[in-house]
Amino acid sequence: MSGVAEEARASGQDARSSFARRVSSGLVWNQLSRIIEIAAAYVASVLIARGLGPVEFGTYSVALSMVTFTYFATSLGMNEVLNVHVPRLGDAPAQVAFLLRALLKLRSVIALGLAVAMFALAPLLASLYHSPPLGTVLRAAALYVFFYNVMLLLEYFLVGALQVPRVARARIMVQVLNLAAAAAALRWHWHAWPLFLTMAGSSALGLAWLSWGARAALLGASERFDLTPLRRFGLTLWVTNFVNFFLGRQADILMIGYFRPNTDQAGCYSVAAMLAMLCASALLLGTEGVSLAAFSDIDQRIGRESVGRLWNLHIKIDLLLSVPLLLLGGLLSGPIISVLYKSGYEHAAPMLTAYVVVWAITRALGGGTNMTVLYAMNQPRIPLIIYGCSGAFNLLANLWLVHRWGALGAILGTGLAMAGSSVASASLLMRRTGARLPWDLMLKLAVASLPVVIVVRALRLPPGIGGLMVQAGAGAIAYLAAVRLLKPFNESDRNLLSRLNPRVGRLASWL
Repeated sequence: MSGVAEEARASGQDARSSFARRVSSGLVWNQLSRIIEIAAAYVASVLIARGLGPVEFGTYSVALSMVTFTYFATSLGMNEVLNVHVPRLGDAPAQVAFLLRALLKLRSVIALGLAVAMFALAPLLASLYHSPPLGTVLRAAALYVFFYNVMLLLEYFLVGALQVPRVARARIMVQVLNLAAAAAALRWHWHAWPLFLTMAGSSALGLAWLSWGARAALLGASERFDLTPLRRFGLTLWVTNFVNFFLGRQADILMIGYFRPNTDQAGCYSVAAMLAMLCASALLLGTEGVSLAAFSDIDQRIGRESVGRLWNLHIKIDLLLSVPLLLLGGLLSGPIISVLYKSGYEHAAPMLTAYVVVWAITRALGGGTNMTVLYAMNQPRIPLIIYGCSGAFNLLANLWLVHRWGALGAILGTGLAMAGSSVASASLLMRRTGARLPWDLMLKLAVASLPVVIVVRALRLPPGIGGLMVQAGAGAIAYLAAVRLLKPFNESDRNLLSRLNPRVGRLASWL
């Protein structure tokens, strides 16, 4: 009996070790691909903004926000269902196949319906926004709505199955094609509608690539099982995400476009919000999807205390990687806007500084990581309540704030809503897991930020890309040196990181 027990224990250890390797490998692939993808997407957005100008870029941003709205309307929580339940059904590939086919069929039908609706309602929406060019742009964007939404479902399926390399290659391909289209728009002075047509084409190619990667589940044997609990879970998440739309920048852009039509406000806000989000998330993109699968597995196999430990460590990594970029973005907001966007976008600089403060507070309180853990703990109703209250506050507050102060009012309303949702979700997780927010690390990073401010402010360099890079580089070196002196990770953190990924563990030990 002891031999059997030892064999079972060894088998369990091998399974955990294999899963840890797959998670760490997935994180590396996801991080690299997301960095390349977001970098390409951001460069494309800069080229588009410069090519279109602030007013037409505002029209483009409003149309893109409506496309994003269709994503929330079509998702029905399917992406999160695949991320959470594909790992749990790993020993039943026939059930995984049935789940994917059912969700793919539903997503395709809804996406097609919304694409047709956007095409038909384009003139009405343009009239509502007092922007005649918006109608033509929305009709072109309707095709993008279909391919974009269906492609995303397959992407989440493959990430949930930890087939991240294929997803990484598809993401990069799509964004490189979009970048080429943006360069063509700048070179040949395209308007917004051809851009959406080319984005639809690149998404169609991405869909074909991901479908080939998921062919085993799409074409293999399937086993029916009761999807009712999964549908209930997904619908709860769908309502949560739908409500969360009103907490984000896309809803703000729609509201700014309505209250400030045919001005630079929506375009400048879009520029500032995108830059701030990149500063907050650029070095954390590899955790998307993979973190949800990892937290879900740990909650099922080990328990809430381990979930709490990993949550605390996750927030530490979030802060460590986001603070330097946020700090540099806030300190250098004027030069960044001037170098990247040239003239016409000067109003985006104070908006960027304000949004950096919002993101710094949100990261310190856990932000989206809190919601990821709650989903993994199979408690989707809590995020629904939190996001519902925050989204309702943001919507009502912005009706007055945006009407009165334009884009800066939107940042104030959204910032208060984001901070409130982060406080509520962090409080719940601390009670349920016994973990605590890493206040000690926050204090260390506040101290580490002081030399960055001194170095950046002391360097008086000529305007331009060269001076900006020297200031940013000097600030980054000052931050890294200060962090290493302050030792952000304790022994428990280093041990946990070493188990997840030895290379990351060695880096943590060096810090």
